[in-house]
This record gives sequence, structure tokens and C-alpha cells, in this order.
Amino acid sequence: MADTTAQQLWNARVNGTKIPNDFAGSPQTEDAAYEIQAAMIAASGLNIAGWKIGATVEALFEVLGVSQPFLGPLFQRFTHDSGVALPILEGTNIETEVTVRLGADLSARSEPYARAEIEAAVASIQPSFEIVGARFEGALAGAGFKVIADGGANIGTVLGSEVTDWSGLELTDFPVTLTINGEVAQAGNTSLLLWDHVFDALSWCLAQPVLSQRGLRAGDLIMTGTCTGITPIAPGDKVVGDFGPMGQVTASFS
Repeated sequence: MADTTAQQLWNARVNGTKIPNDFAGSPQTEDAAYEIQAAMIAASGLNIAGWKIGATVEALFEVLGVSQPFLGPLFQRFTHDSGVALPILEGTNIETEVTVRLGADLSARSEPYARAEIEAAVASIQPSFEIVGARFEGALAGAGFKVIADGGANIGTVLGSEVTDWSGLELTDFPVTLTINGEVAQAGNTSLLLWDHVFDALSWCLAQPVLSQRGLRAGDLIMTGTCTGITPIAPGDKVVGDFGPMGQVTASFS
């Protein structure tokens, strides 16, 4: 059943369609959700470009119906440069995030990595958007394990310019602003995340069972969590994520 459900979710993703909210094989546990997610990755036939972390603010646990953060795969096919114009479906949302690009492999392990170990493996950081939405009918709110099965609800990633020298940036307390059609929609900060520093997000990733075999690899992108919540967007919207000295990321939607 996991393979069939995974194929349906993948087909919906690539075709820009949705399956019923009560789809057959809907996972009832986190383990079952990750089993479907793994089957979806296999069904894609694509290499993983990295991972997004969802529910990185405790207030989102109850909203989404989960008890802890979760991982979802990123694919190069759905990764875009700043300035991209993308078609979207009803119910699509946007998140502003700091994305990390690794320059060296990191093996999975249960013992937390020290921040200095993570930093030594980081090649760059980037201002970014995550475009999020379900491949099933209905809202993400209350969807629970279905969100994990559905690849963490990642629709796409939009990346700003890489920053290779972050020594002057206070990544434990870094302000971010989301503007939609020239109006400030959300103001946030990396301090809202569950981790003290964006690099600590990678240590969390590497302790997760889903990465026990693969770990994280040089070139991987890791989206460390939304700094401005989950904000609805609509066709015609033009959005700007302002990360101050880190730069901006922009996108438009149709």
C-alpha cells in the first residue's frame, strides 16, 4: 500500500493536481508516514538535493497535528533561483528561511554534533523561500502524518545569493521580513526557531532515523525552518524576503 500511495502523491506533485483528503493508505503513525515518504522518493527516480525541516516552531505542532519537527526531501527539479515566476494552486503558502549548503559530508549519529563541527562542514548560507502546500485536498492544518508522507508539503525552494562569510551575522537572532505586493506581510526572526542557532538544525537532522543510512552530503541544501510562519499566497502575488545584510530573495506567482 505504501508504494501505491507514494506513487499517487508523486504523480499529483508532478502533474499539479490533488488527491482526496482521505486518500487510501493515509498514515496513522510517524513511522508509516516516513515509509510512504521513502517510497515517494524512490518513485521519483531523482536524487535528493537536500532536506526541509517542518514544524520548527513549537506553536506549529498543534496547528499541523504533529508532536515534533519533521523532515521532507528536496529535489533539484523543484529548486529555483531568486526572481523565478511560478504557477501555484489554491492553498499554497510561503515561508522565509535560512538555507544551509554543505561543503562536506556529515554522517548520522545519535550524539549531537557540536556547533563548531557543523560550521566546519558548511559551505554557504542563503536567504530562501519555501513554497508549501499539500498534494491532497484540504488544508495543512490538522493534516498530521499526511504532511510527512507528502514530502513535508514542499512544493519548491527559491534561493537567493550564497553567503560564504557569515562571521559578521548573528544567526541566533537574525531578523527577516516578508513583503507581498509591496506591503509587509510578516516580520520574524531566527530566534523563533526551536534551535538556538540555524546550524543547530543540522545536528537535529543528523539524529533522525530517516537519515541513519544516508546522513547529509556535500552539496545538500538544508532548509532550517520558517522565520515568518506560514503565509498564504495567491496568483498575481510578488514576494520579497528581506534578510538584511544576508540579501534578499524574490519570486512571483501566477
